[in-house]
Amino acid sequence: MANSTTIKFDQIIGDIERRKFSPVYLLEGEETYFIDALATILEEKILKPEEKSFNQIITYGKDISALEIKMAAKRYPMMADYQLILVREAQNLNDLEALEDYLENPTPTTILVLCYKGKKLDKRTKYAKLFAKYTQLTSERLRDYEVMPWVEKYLRNKGRSIEPKALQLISDYLGNDLGKITNEIDKMLINVKADVGLIGMQHIEQNIGISKDFNIFELQKALGDKNFNKSVQIANYFASNPKANPIIPIIANLYGYFAKVYACYSIKNKTRKEVAIALGLNEFFVQDYITAANNYPPHIVEHIFGLLKYFDLRSKGINDSGNTDDGQLIIEMIVKILRSAEVPAHLKIM
Repeated sequence: MANSTTIKFDQIIGDIERRKFSPVYLLEGEETYFIDALATILEEKILKPEEKSFNQIITYGKDISALEIKMAAKRYPMMADYQLILVREAQNLNDLEALEDYLENPTPTTILVLCYKGKKLDKRTKYAKLFAKYTQLTSERLRDYEVMPWVEKYLRNKGRSIEPKALQLISDYLGNDLGKITNEIDKMLINVKADVGLIGMQHIEQNIGISKDFNIFELQKALGDKNFNKSVQIANYFASNPKANPIIPIIANLYGYFAKVYACYSIKNKTRKEVAIALGLNEFFVQDYITAANNYPPHIVEHIFGLLKYFDLRSKGINDSGNTDDGQLIIEMIVKILRSAEVPAHLKIM
């Protein structure tokens, strides 16, 4: 199922391309990528370059009041069809109620865009209800399972495709911060020749700085295969590069990984495609999770969840009187996860 934010985002872009403009745009929410992208597109599409000098105001919420915005919005364009007023960081405006009478009767030749980042309007207020009459995007962060399809689409729009392992690696390493993801991808594409249609692991390693052999994805696979030597080798690499491999994201990724392994027990007798959909995976990786589920029975995975919580607390200085450094904690955690598969259900390692 497509994410509601991306659906709305695409709808708004489609309207802009058809020059079907709204007199007011409210772009709000936690995921700033969609807000910035729409603001940039509106800035590029509404006015011609020669019209911008007299008909474009780009300002910041800390530098202007809503009353001043309203007065500017009531003016008419000069030698153009529209004037654009774009307010970045609009969450810093503290007098939005001053816009209420304008929102009840906006100037048809003014396009007012408010970029309200990191939060949402209080829906109980009158001005929030008035904004809802116009084009509004509430930009939510993508869930982890939504990131890979989004990255695939982003690259496809740029005429590229990506190998499943490289796609998984970007998702695991960069998380769901779309601004960070697009920044890294765009930098990579500058250095990858235009005739290279398929992005592979080598491109990720060379341009994003993620080792194709020592990364969270390879660690998960090594753990799933119960490959002790490879798992510890990667753990040692992480321990020797702690700034590039902080322990908290590693724990979070491992928790997500074993949560999917645990989910495998409840989706038996399904096709590979059905399992992939249920787990939010590319079908390419289904067998890896089935292998891990066979290697780690349910009671062992439950114990691993406890281990991950235990090491999460220790990494934050709780239950760790020796103040063990993060690198050593990573190694200790990986070894205990592997050894947990060898221990009967009634015994504990910690």
